[in-house]
Amino acid sequence: MNTNEIIYQQQQEQQERQPNLFERLCSCIYFFRKKTHKTNEKYQLGIDTPKSHSRKICVLDLDETLVHSQFKPDNGFDFSLDIIVQSQLFKVYVAVRPGVENFIDTLSEYFEVIMWTASLKEYADPVMDIIDPSRRALTRLYRDSCTQIQGGLTKNLNKLGRSLKDVLIIDNSQMSFIFQPENGFLIKDFTSDKNDNVLESLLPFLIWLSQQNDVRPVSQLYQQFLMNELTQRKPQKKNLLSQSMILNNQSPNKKSDVQQAQRTHTVNHCDVEEIELRAEANLNSPNIEIKLEDQTDDESRETFEISNC
Repeated sequence: MNTNEIIYQQQQEQQERQPNLFERLCSCIYFFRKKTHKTNEKYQLGIDTPKSHSRKICVLDLDETLVHSQFKPDNGFDFSLDIIVQSQLFKVYVAVRPGVENFIDTLSEYFEVIMWTASLKEYADPVMDIIDPSRRALTRLYRDSCTQIQGGLTKNLNKLGRSLKDVLIIDNSQMSFIFQPENGFLIKDFTSDKNDNVLESLLPFLIWLSQQNDVRPVSQLYQQFLMNELTQRKPQKKNLLSQSMILNNQSPNKKSDVQQAQRTHTVNHCDVEEIELRAEANLNSPNIEIKLEDQTDDESRETFEISNC
């Protein structure tokens, strides 16, 4: 469990151990704040959000989805913040997922973007100001808009007051969309990987999804999108292979002993796809003994992740 439980809450682990000092402090702060403001525990539909109904809504989680925050400058960070919660000062180190600003800017052209976090406003607001300086996300929601359930907090999408066919949530925790699982896209956790390209690779799918009549079920639509992309790429790849073979046939026929020798290659699924395409196009394939690695390309990996939603 990360020490930054004072900032946000990892619901899955709450019942597995006793809360630490930071978690108890956070719980106390939240309890007294609710008591002071006499928060109504019942669902309060109709949160003040954009309701133009001209575009669908995309709800973005913050922690481990767009950023990763902690109390120590471990594993690298992009910026640090001094935040004050109940008159106490905390220094937070924040790592930003690569491509965040472009992701939000592009997404805002197709969706009404809402940032919804289980974090406290005192922490979340300055982080959102940095990763979304143009305020493309027109609405920000925090812990007090979440719903308390056994095991933690969740985000009830009905509170947005829109038809669920027009609402998508991207979150690294299934707990966050447990009430509306068909609306949720389970994204890979982000901690500090600077080579992470999840947001960039996700944009084409989200743009396509914004044009569908119903975003549900997101997981099946994502797999459908990947299959469509794969199908569209096959003819293009066949053409490239055909052109390559024409050029090869124009080269001298004499081959060295090294070229004629059988080669053993370790290939990934993309290479297997190319060999299959050569066979379909009746093209000559090199004499290769194939050894498959236990790995997949990015799309296969994403398909595996979303299939486990």
